[in-house]
This record gives sequence, structure tokens and C-alpha cells, in this order.
Amino acid sequence: MHGAITADQARELAKSMAGDVAKGEDLAVKRKEARAEAVKKSQQTLRAFLDGGYLEVAPAKTAADTVPRVKRSFKEFLDKPMPEITAWQLEKWKRAYTGKASACNRELTALRGVFTRAVNAGLIDKSPMPDVKKLKEDKNKKIRFLTEAEEQQLLAATETRQEEQRAERLRFIKHCETRTREAPEPITGKFTDHIMPMVLVALNTGLRRGELFNLKVKDVDLSSKRPSLTVVGEGAKSGQTRQIPLNDTAFNTLVTWLNESQPRDLVFPSPKTGRRMDNIKSAWTALRELAGLPDVRLHDLRHTFGTRLAHARIDLVTIKELMGHESLETTARYLHTNDERKLEAVATIG
Repeated sequence: MHGAITADQARELAKSMAGDVAKGEDLAVKRKEARAEAVKKSQQTLRAFLDGGYLEVAPAKTAADTVPRVKRSFKEFLDKPMPEITAWQLEKWKRAYTGKASACNRELTALRGVFTRAVNAGLIDKSPMPDVKKLKEDKNKKIRFLTEAEEQQLLAATETRQEEQRAERLRFIKHCETRTREAPEPITGKFTDHIMPMVLVALNTGLRRGELFNLKVKDVDLSSKRPSLTVVGEGAKSGQTRQIPLNDTAFNTLVTWLNESQPRDLVFPSPKTGRRMDNIKSAWTALRELAGLPDVRLHDLRHTFGTRLAHARIDLVTIKELMGHESLETTARYLHTNDERKLEAVATIG
């Protein structure tokens, strides 16, 4: 009969129709999953991105600095979905910021990088940061560095701090003994913790904070006739590897510290986790208050190193290489003079 199909043809047609139905179901499921994934991405919080996707796409060195910085400075935004964080909210944060303009701008730059990577990952359509302007900085502001007298104040404070830590340990040992508890050993080494050796190394090598935190035992050469440390580009702000010879103070400090603390990887690991530190803010704040130098930052120890080199009439190219600057223009800032040198200059023609 015309139009009739055989049993075999009917079975094939049924299979084909079932396949089309299955394909339709598959497409519907896929579309549903895609919509759910889009909603999930659009609701991802800043904290979730910092703890997840950001770590996958950002260089380790960048992430090690940026993640704790953003979490510390932008706490009020961490649990907001990123698309809901607006330029207006960030402008309010900026106006309420009580620190220096340069510090505020560093925090905003870190956040800007996070949002840029979120856009690249397709998590948000647009970053709010282009509409958040940086604060105006005083480009002619003098570099803060320690005078010789201030350096002695700071070093004396580190000694006092160590004496207090030793005394506190002894008091705790006596406390344990009176209660028949197991007591810790007294502190017998030269250094009670990482603060004093970090200060001495920073003053005598000009390492940045992050470079101190990233410094590894394998990058410190104490055995050769010309001891040195290497700042590996991966852990340096400029991305350039550089070698810094060690003077007697830096050499003796590192020899003693490494012998006493026996670190395996990082020279200055976190005493709590054994991993990389992200800040020493509380210890540094207490130390500078003890020294009577409340305005001195850890970074000013680096400025002190560069200033001393310039005052010793070391050529700018050498200073640039030791400091790890990208340009001589940056290095030239260390050619400033202090009041003592001005007095000496005038005295020479008196």
C-alpha cells in the first residue's frame, strides 16, 4: 500500500524521534545550567573571588601582597556581590580614609587589580574603579629617613624590647614552676624573635618589606669571600633579580639569626604559621613608639639605606642597582640633604 512503512522502518523512525526529544531535553538542561552558573557568578562576593578565582589567575607574588591588603582595607565590601560594589561606595570609603594620600592610593590600586581580573574572568561586566580617582599626592614631599641619632634610638628600642621579652619569659617560667607545670626554656640567643634582625637587615641592605618577607635561605650566600643576598625577581616589586653584597652588620646579623632560628625555607617565616608573613604592623608600631619615633615606617629603613649611599657619594647607577629601581629618576630622590650636611657645607666656606 502507498505510504505504508515496514516494521523495521517504523522502529528506526521511533529511534530518531526519541533522539530528537533527548537532544531537546539536553539543550534545555544545558541552558538551565548556564543560567544558574551566570546567576552564581553574578552573585560571587569579593571575599569568594579573593579566596578562589583570583588566586588561580594572579601571580603568586602579587596575590601574596594583594589578598591580605584588600581584606584588611576593604572589610565592609568583602561579603558583597562584586557587581553591587559601586564607585559611589568606594568614593565614600576614600573620603573616610584617615591615612596618607599615597597609602590610600596603594590600597585603591590593589583593589583595581582585583576588579580587572574579575572582569577578565567574566564575573562582572564592568569594574567600578575607573570612576574612583586617586588622591592627589605631594610629589615634592621629602623622603623620610633616619638620622644617625634616630637610628641609635631605634636600635636601643629593639634592645629594650628584647630585654622585656626575656624578662617576660622568666616570669612565665616561674609562674609555671609554682604550679608544677611544664615550663618553656629561657631565651638564650642574641635575638628573641625576628624583629631586630629584620630591622638590621633592612637598614643595611635596603630591602623592601615584601622582599624581607620573601627572602629565602637558599638566596643568602654566607660562605663565599663576598657574602651577599639575592632578591629574586619573582619576589621583587620591579620583577628584576638583583644581588646585594652584605656589609659586616648584615652578614653578622644573618649568620646569627640563621644559626639560632634554623629556618628551612624563608629567612623570616611567620612565628605563628611558619609560612610567609603578610605584615608586622603591631610589633613595628609598638617598637617605634618605644623608640619615640611614631612617624617612622618600616619602608623608611630602606630610604635610610639609599640616603646613606647618596651621602657617601656613591654614583646613582650603583645606587639604582642596589635599590632595585626601574629608573634613575627614582634614585635621584636620594640626593636630598639634611640639616647636618647643610651646616657642614656652609662651614667649609666660613
